[in-house]
Amino acid sequence: MKDQRDEAGAANVANHFGERSPMAATGQDTSCRLASRAVIGLAVSVVLAGAVGASLARAQTAEPPPGPLAQPSKDPRDLTGVWQQKGYMIRYPTVTGEPPPYLPWAAADAKRRADAQKAGTPISDSTAQCMPSGVPRIMGAPYPIKILQTNKEVVILHEVQHLFQFVYLNENHPKDLDPTFMGHSVGHWEGNTLVIDTTGLKKETLLNEAGDPHSEKLHIVQRLTKSADGKSIENLMEVDDPGAYSKPFVTRYTYYWRPDIRFLEYICEENNRNVTDAEGIVRVK
Repeated sequence: MKDQRDEAGAANVANHFGERSPMAATGQDTSCRLASRAVIGLAVSVVLAGAVGASLARAQTAEPPPGPLAQPSKDPRDLTGVWQQKGYMIRYPTVTGEPPPYLPWAAADAKRRADAQKAGTPISDSTAQCMPSGVPRIMGAPYPIKILQTNKEVVILHEVQHLFQFVYLNENHPKDLDPTFMGHSVGHWEGNTLVIDTTGLKKETLLNEAGDPHSEKLHIVQRLTKSADGKSIENLMEVDDPGAYSKPFVTRYTYYWRPDIRFLEYICEENNRNVTDAEGIVRVK
């Protein structure tokens, strides 16, 4: 049976030939990952390798679970299951339609990366060397997520990079957090909306695939609300970083119920063709 993620991959192909090309701005080449569908691997390879030739990803087969597909829970506080976005953008727009309110250094850094990408010399970041993309960037990746819940925590599993995010319910952040890629997350319910508060994030990561920077002052608040039919989750994500942006701003992500998906293996290190030169430019082997 054909994996329905191919539909999302086909949509991504069109995006790759415009300004929406995923991961191209930072040099991350998903064609080397086992979890990538061949069509996604081709699109990313074309962006990064140009006329050098595209290397197709080795696709795994992932049959859906046997029997009738599960239906989503109608409980608005039950977010368990597999979810995935439709389509993909390297920079999700703010809900107001305004550009991100960059501070001068952040605007210059974002422009530097955009100019390098247009010139065919994308500037490296942590993902080019198979390091985690981190929060919030990972929430916009075109890969499925799986949510698990108990009465004390919510766990978000990511197929991409096999990363996970623990959300500790009704707790406070520890003092003096050491910055990490995924940060430290606590959560609580406001009515039927799960509020996830994340801080303690490494400044080496980026906000998104477009290459927007942030500082160690970054504070992310996600508000996840399930639709009335239980088939989608809206995520309103507030970015608050006084070290890089003049005011907080909010972007919107929507994840759709995908009971037909089982996670695939994702091994960045296998056949990673990204090489970062002395100037920080990604060269594709």
